[in-house]
Amino acid sequence: MVGALVLGILTMLGLGQLREINAENTAVRVDRAGRAAATLLTERVEGSTVQRDGNGSPLSIEIPAEMMRPGPVWDDLVDDIGGINQGAANLFRFSSETSSFDRLSTTFRTPEGERVGGSAVEPGLIGAAHPAYDAIMSIEPFVGEVPVAGRLRMAYLTPVTAPDGSVTGIFAVDVGWVDDLDRINGEATDDAIALAVGLLAVLGTVGVVVMFLSFRPLHRLSGIAHSLGSAGNTDRPPTSLTSRRDEIGDLAKGLAKVAELRETLEHQAYTDALTNVANRAALIEELDRRFEAIESSDDGFALAILDLDGFKKVNDGLGHQAGDELLSTIAAALTTASGAGEFVARLGGDEFAILSAIGPRPVAGVDELIDRLHRCVSGDFETSSGEARVTASVGVVVIPDHGRTSADAMSHADLALYEVKRLRSSRSMVYEPHLSASFERQVHLTSQLRRALDDDELWVAYQPLYDNAGHVVAVEGLARWDHPVEGPIPPSEFIPIAESTGLIGELGAWVLAESCRQITEWAAAGIDVPIVSMNVSTIQLRRPDFVDQVAELLAAHPVARGRLCLELTESVLVPDATGWHKTVLDGLTALGVRLSIDDFGTGYSSLSYLHDLAVDQVKVDRSFIAAAVNDRRQSRLLRGIVSLGKDLGLNVVLEGVETVEAFGLVADLDYDVLQGFLLARPMRASEVCRSFGTIHPLFEDGPASASVAA
Repeated sequence: MVGALVLGILTMLGLGQLREINAENTAVRVDRAGRAAATLLTERVEGSTVQRDGNGSPLSIEIPAEMMRPGPVWDDLVDDIGGINQGAANLFRFSSETSSFDRLSTTFRTPEGERVGGSAVEPGLIGAAHPAYDAIMSIEPFVGEVPVAGRLRMAYLTPVTAPDGSVTGIFAVDVGWVDDLDRINGEATDDAIALAVGLLAVLGTVGVVVMFLSFRPLHRLSGIAHSLGSAGNTDRPPTSLTSRRDEIGDLAKGLAKVAELRETLEHQAYTDALTNVANRAALIEELDRRFEAIESSDDGFALAILDLDGFKKVNDGLGHQAGDELLSTIAAALTTASGAGEFVARLGGDEFAILSAIGPRPVAGVDELIDRLHRCVSGDFETSSGEARVTASVGVVVIPDHGRTSADAMSHADLALYEVKRLRSSRSMVYEPHLSASFERQVHLTSQLRRALDDDELWVAYQPLYDNAGHVVAVEGLARWDHPVEGPIPPSEFIPIAESTGLIGELGAWVLAESCRQITEWAAAGIDVPIVSMNVSTIQLRRPDFVDQVAELLAAHPVARGRLCLELTESVLVPDATGWHKTVLDGLTALGVRLSIDDFGTGYSSLSYLHDLAVDQVKVDRSFIAAAVNDRRQSRLLRGIVSLGKDLGLNVVLEGVETVEAFGLVADLDYDVLQGFLLARPMRASEVCRSFGTIHPLFEDGPASASVAA
């Protein structure tokens, strides 16, 4: 009886430990799945941010409202997340009409391999009766079992919010069927019961000694089961147990499978699937370990974040498969070139991170590290689709000089890399404290610009453009910002911030609407309104509803039809396989909108392609006039560019007439329109209309009068 009781207790303890291990492994896996999904989503979806708890688990995800609709972006994203987490991923959008969540995208497939629901919205899949509903509506993540097709899956559901904090959806990932885990536990229970019955039979026949010997393997397996739940432990049942043809062997095989599953999960959680080097999570863990290691010493190390220059051209020109091959090749080159104690990781996209070895003077080896990284990455690489050429930009921090935590180290390295990209005058930079102040200024202005768009702090200035007789034939609308505390914020400061944060679309739409309103106001006052032009960013132009947006404005302000001119960058002329730009430009032309190419001569334009597009005029970049004033060769180049534009049947605008010498230089060119500070500066609408219908004094007597006026 005593032996049977002991056996039963040990069996129950072993089963309890197995269940705890399975539960812990499942919890770890679903948490890592939630982290991986949130990280990949913010990398792939522009404008999205993640709120995390102290352990890094996602609490909520902010996604721009306009992104919450079905589309290939979400389908590709959920497929990638499902592949990484070895589970399923779903995106849901909250419906205020039904107070439930509709599914926009999923990795679930039909037996025929088609995506469940296709590209259509599947309404009302998550309602008030769902176990996660209350948590999500309270903007709290839900981790646990959720019903799917009559069964249960272990899932991590993260609430999706709008910028105002309201719930707009759910991003859900799961790691498999719960009943599969129950089945495994049941099988383990069956094996344990069978083992117990077998051992009891042995106890009854061979006595206490045999019973004692039989308990030794079980005790050993119990210890291994316990060790599998400890972090960093790699114990596995020995071959002497797994090769046994009895219940202990079955139990040992089960534990071996648990150990193998744990290793697989750790590999997936800490290894980049494409390049097979460490991922961001592994880098953060390694950083934390290193900070602990140098806490009580004078040692340090360097962290370098490397970003590929020209990688987008590889993807666009050779295809994403070639891009993946290039990333794998570079990861292998970085790994091969790394020395003892160094650590290589891929952060995502075309970014890599390298940790130098811990040493007494990490500063001494920074230059060598940077040179080595450039040698590994810069050059020509062969892919199956052709030869790819890239270079690298590198941001570096020296620890502990530039940070005492992993978060500080990553943030400061990113700032150094961002500065390299912004300046474009160097290929690497070591972090300096002033970069944080610059970043904080950008963050401050970003929030202030969002508020300014809502509080009508912005206004449009208009700069006159003159024909060769001195009449105002056009004005250019330019955004201006008068901050209530800081005063005027120069466009050179807030426009780049608007472009980098995605606010340029909202800002451009506001300038467009305000200009159309102003045209209507001038016309109502009986003023002969000239052409009103304004810059349109490529981000605006790529919006699928941009042409419809312009059509609505012209319907509200019909007098603006034919008087509105949109200035585009030369990059829109680059041929594209989708032909999106030609479709958009043709649509704008059909609305009566004039089109102008800004900064002509400095970009990528193909002259043959320019001839095929519905463009009315070109604005020759101001740099040509500045260079031509004191250089005959540059003067001939300017004359050739003007002649080229005229030969293409386009109006030619010369901008940058800032000096008397420049005005005299362009006087004998075959231009159509002039613009520059010498003629007029940007001014308020009430001032610029006084110039309509008059002749500018500089044109009355030609360039000679300009020197007198000056």
